[in-house]
Amino acid sequence: MRSAERRDVAVLLLHGLTGTPLDMRPIADALVADGYTVSAPLLPGRGTRPADMETLSWEDWMSGALSAYDDLQAGHREIVVGGLSAGGTMALDLALRRRPAALLLYGTALALANRFAYLTPYVWRLVRSWRSPASDMVDLNAGAACYDPVPLRAVAELIAGISRVRGRLGEITCPALVAHATCDRLVPVACARDLAASLGGPVRSLYLERTGHAITVDVRRSDVAAASLTFLGDVLEAPALRTA
Repeated sequence: MRSAERRDVAVLLLHGLTGTPLDMRPIADALVADGYTVSAPLLPGRGTRPADMETLSWEDWMSGALSAYDDLQAGHREIVVGGLSAGGTMALDLALRRRPAALLLYGTALALANRFAYLTPYVWRLVRSWRSPASDMVDLNAGAACYDPVPLRAVAELIAGISRVRGRLGEITCPALVAHATCDRLVPVACARDLAASLGGPVRSLYLERTGHAITVDVRRSDVAAASLTFLGDVLEAPALRTA
């Protein structure tokens, strides 16, 4: 997606574990309106049926994200990477493999509140799926439906991804916006505090009340979008576009 007056900066947005690019739509729309080129790809195995994730690994997911990043890099001076939940975890891993100009980290999954999730690497071959957890969304009409039931292979791969990035956060030195809901029932807000303290570059934190885990589409989505634009304007020293 491109605006009429385009910046030479592109933003790659990665949706959540079993979601779709619709989870990033409010952020994408705000970025496009402000002149950024935006790519929000449908990640492998999503948007079809839960069973399609049972054959895919973390590296399969990352292959899709890296391909989208490289496509953007071919035509833009700088690339920003953002992600929601598991997409935020993927954004961190991508930053370890490429050199983005900045990160937009929304409800990033560095730990999961459901302790059963940590058993999934051992049981997913026996128990293929589990009922989706109850939504903590304030605006229940926002966003798109995720897979239900949740394929446990996908949860196991997320645990692997978390393990991959958690000990290497200090190697990530680009500026980052860390945004999180204070009452997030899926990914504890302590994850955001740990993330902000562990990253190797400058961090701006945003803690949001009265919203659920999916902050990019829930009731505070406009605040998240505005904070994202301000952050990018500051760290990229990007001037406001001319208005008619």
